[in-house]
Amino acid sequence: MEDGATALSFDTQLAAIQHVERRLLLLTLLRAGPDSTAFDADHTPPGTDVRELKLQMYHVHLPKLERMGLIEPNGNWYDIRRGPRFDDIEPLLRVIDDHRKKLPGDVL
Repeated sequence: MEDGATALSFDTQLAAIQHVERRLLLLTLLRAGPDSTAFDADHTPPGTDVRELKLQMYHVHLPKLERMGLIEPNGNWYDIRRGPRFDDIEPLLRVIDDHRKKLPGDVL
């Protein structure tokens, strides 16, 4: 880490990816590179209550990831970019992304 702070613990990283919506957002940021990416609740599995998902993202998942330093809103909650601690979780996300076809279907 550049600022000399302690890296996120493995338990904290696991907590960050514990919920599928957080995992998908972090993987989207990984694949997009260091640039911003928009949170798009319209690209959800059939049967998803989009209103409920947006409420959960806004009130639970996005604030949790921001507190961890993994994301930063880029002006609003629909435009998210990597946070200052994203590099801590990047290796774990790469393992998940590289092996997604071998992992259980509910991982992604």
